[in-house]
Formats: sequence, structure tokens, C-alpha cells
Amino acid sequence: MLPIAEVVDDLNRLMAEETEACLRYFQMRFRLRGPNAHAAQQFFDEAITETLDHADALAKQIKALGHVPTLTIKLSLGGETMRPGEALSEALDIEQQALDAYRDFLPRVVGHAELEAFIRRQIDTESGHVESIRAIARSTSPLNLVTKPSSK
Repeated sequence: MLPIAEVVDDLNRLMAEETEACLRYFQMRFRLRGPNAHAAQQFFDEAITETLDHADALAKQIKALGHVPTLTIKLSLGGETMRPGEALSEALDIEQQALDAYRDFLPRVVGHAELEAFIRRQIDTESGHVESIRAIARSTSPLNLVTKPSSK
């Protein structure tokens, strides 16, 4: 396992990425236009809550390690409109990046039982998000945009 200071740095980075995803989803829901935009807005409302919950859980892990969470985000988002399909494609990219980040981090915390278990849960959750978005994107029914499975 890495020294705790490096683990905390990585947890802070993951927390910032989750917070950034929350902000991206927040802005995306206002950019939606076209068929199914309302259903997609509901999807993004849920995504905002979930990513903020993930950031909160990471902050709690940092605090449990005896440190204060540090948040650094450099983000500028455009304001052009998007169709729901485009937004879901972007959401899939965001969730895949999160999944990859957690998978990359896991070997660094092997041996720290609680943190390893937490990261494994995050991997399971993000895997579910990726699969949910793929299923929604394949669907042609606007109702499927609203029935996103809850995270584990």
C-alpha cells in the first residue's frame, strides 16, 4: 500500500473528479433540447445527486484517515444545446472515466481493508452506472431514460 499522504492525494483527486462530474451533469441538464429532453433532465437530476454522494463518501474516507479533504477543480463548460443522445454519450464517457480511475486506484490500497472495500464498492457502483447508461442509450423509449437503476 502507498504511504497515507499519497493515498489522500489520490482520494482528493477522485473527490474532485466526482465533484466535476456533478457540475457537468448540472450544466448538461440545462443544455438539453429536443425529443425526450424532459426525461433526460430527470436522469441528470439523479446523476447530480449520485456524483455528489460519491464525492461526499470520498471526503469521509479522507477525514477517516485523519486529513481534511482538499478540492481543486479547473472547469469551464460551454453553453451550446445538446440532444439527449449526445448528453448520454457524454455521461457514458464521464462514468467510464470514473470507473477507470477507481480501477487504477484499487491496487494502490490493497492491504488497507476498509479503504480497499470502499474502492471495490465504488467500482461496482460505477460499473452499474456504465451499464445503465449503455442500456438507456440503446433504448428508444423516453420512459427508459427515467428508470435508471439505483446505485448499489
